[in-house]
Amino acid sequence: MARFYWWWWVNRFYMRLFFRLEISGEEWIPSSGSAILVSNHISYLDANIISAASPRKVSFMIAREWYEARLINWMCRFLGCIPVNRSGQDLGAVKSALKGLSQGVLLGCFPEGGISVDGNLQEGKQGVALIALRSGCPMIPVHLSGHCFQSLPATFFLPKKIHIRIGKPILLDGEDPKDRESLARVTRRITDAIQSLADQVEPH
Repeated sequence: MARFYWWWWVNRFYMRLFFRLEISGEEWIPSSGSAILVSNHISYLDANIISAASPRKVSFMIAREWYEARLINWMCRFLGCIPVNRSGQDLGAVKSALKGLSQGVLLGCFPEGGISVDGNLQEGKQGVALIALRSGCPMIPVHLSGHCFQSLPATFFLPKKIHIRIGKPILLDGEDPKDRESLARVTRRITDAIQSLADQVEPH
């Protein structure tokens, strides 16, 4: 835990040095207990940005190719990230996520399954819905804006304000993790909740 706080402060300093973080709704992140942060995905730095905004350690589900990348694999393991195969349903990753949630982990997920190159919210994958339904944990929508895939690495030289909007928890009742229609409905609810936060972004 002490090592995490060391990394958290370093990451927080680093992100606030290069960016101006504007955070709203952080009170929706529980101080303890398991929950799932579900966010849009617009750059390689999204996990760092969310970690800098969160008062708690977030264990992210990330693409296996990034988890195994030589330069960052040590950090992924240190932070308790969960590798996911993006080529299809990864039951091993689902089991790892459920185990972490049973131990009170705050899980971070990007339901789109990859970075949106144009910055617009893409259709969500059903894996996050499956994890939420099987765990019974609340999902907390997050929307990031102010940076995007195209703005990196130029963003480092021209720091921008990044908006992190956190919404009310999504509570699931009456849905069946074994039912495809239930998974589809929950996936749409996730996307709609993130999009609702996006609609609150003021035009510049």
